[in-house]
Amino acid sequence: MKMKEIFNFKTYNSADFVDKSALELKNIIQELLQDSETITIAISGGSSPLPIYKKLSEYKIDWNRISFFLVDERCVSILDSESNYRNINNIFFKKINAVSFSMIEDGISLKQCADNYERKILEHVKTVKNLPSFDLVLLGMGLDGHIASLFPNTKALNENEALIVLNEIPQLNTQRITMTYALLMNSKKIVMLIKGQEKKKVLIDSLTNNLPVSVLIPKLDLILN
Repeated sequence: MKMKEIFNFKTYNSADFVDKSALELKNIIQELLQDSETITIAISGGSSPLPIYKKLSEYKIDWNRISFFLVDERCVSILDSESNYRNINNIFFKKINAVSFSMIEDGISLKQCADNYERKILEHVKTVKNLPSFDLVLLGMGLDGHIASLFPNTKALNENEALIVLNEIPQLNTQRITMTYALLMNSKKIVMLIKGQEKKKVLIDSLTNNLPVSVLIPKLDLILN
């Protein structure tokens, strides 16, 4: 099965991937801002998208009209080098005039952090079909087909009510806070960044294998290397 028969995607070579991806995201954001006075965007952490965020911060966009949320987060302090919020904040949020929300708060339990984040989303994100609907969600994908912190064989895959959960991930011997399918699937637009042939193969395999990313396939726009 060929990708072009299933997916809506744009492909860039390795040398241009960061610059072209940032430009593509800039164009998407500006188009969304033409349709709405304010917009909400959920973005992924990890090391791969950071150079793209850095480049994106250089564009002149009405950042003050945008609120940013995280798709998922490691259960560490926001001062920790593993914190998605810390790393994105240092390279992106600090450079732009936008509102951003961390999943982790000091002095409360991880469960309370998850519950508080869901409450913030309900307060700040417009509702479509009785659920919050982000204007844009930016995702990556792991080689096991996980998206956000929805990993294979974890309980959050079967969550049908909560929008944000604390997910046990036995294969990593850890917990993470993550958006659930219900929230992700109700977004206006989902863009996934895929870099490398190995991940392309995982994506193709997800059409016939039951991987976490499989659920999102009908909604995905791809930026590929």
